[in-house]
Amino acid sequence: MRADRPSATAALIAAATVFLSRDPALAQFVPDGAAEMCARCLTPRQRLLERRGLRWLAWSAERATIPGLMLHFILRKRWIEQALRGAITRGCRRVVVIGAGYDTLAARLAPIFPAVRFTEVDHPATQAVKRAALPGSANLQFVAADLARVPLGRVLPPSREPSVYIAEGLLMYLAPADLDALFAALDGEIIFTMMEATPGGRIAFHNATWVERALLALWQEPFTWGLAREALGDFLGARGLRLREYADLAQVNPELVLARGELVVHATRVA
Repeated sequence: MRADRPSATAALIAAATVFLSRDPALAQFVPDGAAEMCARCLTPRQRLLERRGLRWLAWSAERATIPGLMLHFILRKRWIEQALRGAITRGCRRVVVIGAGYDTLAARLAPIFPAVRFTEVDHPATQAVKRAALPGSANLQFVAADLARVPLGRVLPPSREPSVYIAEGLLMYLAPADLDALFAALDGEIIFTMMEATPGGRIAFHNATWVERALLALWQEPFTWGLAREALGDFLGARGLRLREYADLAQVNPELVLARGELVVHATRVA
């Protein structure tokens, strides 16, 4: 992303959340309160396609780029939230959301779990919009950092509390060395998303069109890392982690039209 402006991807996902919350058939999938929070982070221009007469344009744009992408965003967030709630039940007392964008997970759960410390680490330009838009909470902390320039270990103080780290929609943008440094800085449980390479070896959603590739180039947020699911266990083991579970949302929900080629993963640091 450009250093002088908020993430285009963060705005896209927030706009998709608001958009689907207005759809009678799909609103059931949007977490309570998420659309309202996302709407506060968007400019009037970014909310333009919410208008009833223009909703067809949003659906057309999705079909022309990555069919099922908006609902995929929502379902991966629901999966992550369920995994996190399970970790809190097991005793997690610190949650760190890395590259949070306009995601509402920490803001929604912090008041529900006052004994848990929530921290969001994100680029200053994106985080400034979010902090101005959303109400604060005593157990929610914001840490502004450009993780492309500063390692996570330098901006996040160490803690002995049972922790969960969330890296949603982040790892596909990292170079291998940066990816290794990030995993080395994390302990406890880790919930993340990862791309699987297409049969042709390209790091992209498998049902993406050429239009999507052009948009990524325009936004200057290209995907650079992916991994085959068969290699996931070895990848985690080499970094001192054990796989708890993973999901291919398109396979789990065959009745729905979803983007294909991204997994959600839950791993634990080996003691």
